[in-house]
This record gives sequence, C-alpha cells and structure tokens, in this order.
Amino acid sequence: MSSAYAFVNYVRFKTQADAYTGTPYQNFSVNQQRTYSGVTYSFAPFAVSSGGGARGGERSNAALVAGTDAISVNLFAEAVQSRYILEIKTVSLDPLTFADEALISTEIWRIASYELAVKGMDATAITMRLTSPLDAVKAQIPRRTLSTELVGALPTSGSLVIG
Repeated sequence: MSSAYAFVNYVRFKTQADAYTGTPYQNFSVNQQRTYSGVTYSFAPFAVSSGGGARGGERSNAALVAGTDAISVNLFAEAVQSRYILEIKTVSLDPLTFADEALISTEIWRIASYELAVKGMDATAITMRLTSPLDAVKAQIPRRTLSTELVGALPTSGSLVIG
C-alpha cells in the first residue's frame, strides 16, 4: 500500500515596510497560475530548502534555488539590494485533484545574499540565501512572555556567568 503526497510552496516578497511587492510565485502547477487565499501566484521553477538547524531544532538559515534565467537573476539581485523579506507558505494538496488542502507552515525569512552555481563556463542555478527567520514557523502555539503569573517572582537585577 502506497501513500501519495503533494505539496506546493507559495512565495511572496515583502519590503522592509511590510508591503508585498512584485509577483507572487508558486512551484507546482507548471505554466499555470494558482490562487491561494485570494492571491494569484504565477509559476516559477524553484525549490525551497528550509535548512535544519545547527543545534536543537534551531532553524537559522534556508535557501531558495532557481534556474539562471534573466528574471530570476534580476529578481534575486533586487531582493538582496532592497533587503526584502520572503514569505513562504507550504500547503499540502489533494494527491488526486491537486486542490489546496491544508496550510502546513508559514515561514518569514530575511534575504541575505545570492550566489550563482557555475559548472564549467555556465551558470546552472542561482541560490538565494535566507537567514534570521523572523517568525520561522507560525504554529498554533501561543506566544508567551515571562510573567509572575507564569513563573512566580522574577529577579530585577543580577548577572549571568557562563563558564
């Protein structure tokens, strides 16, 4: 018995002022558009690597990899120069109809840099390095801050010695 899975990544660029900019993209429906949450996403051939963390589940970097067409190269360069933020929504699809089923995760990343992968004399891929997940995975976990109601009396002064 085999199980089939299908996923799509929806990506949008945001300015430092938190405004969406440019064309939203998806990486599942080749040469077609998909609409998710009222936003229409054009197709772009890219892959997302939400890199594993260095320690204890920390997720401090990721990458978005695309082909080296003029659109990708110029978009990646503009995103780095303008210090854009990248929003990635990963959605599971019905494996029979390819309709959107459930939002798996929403990741917000700072775009750090880009680099070209070169084989021989030709650039074969462009990689956008993502870092500092501002809200790496928006789970259904409530955010908490330390308070006396949660942990009792809190110190108001002191020092921390690591040794």
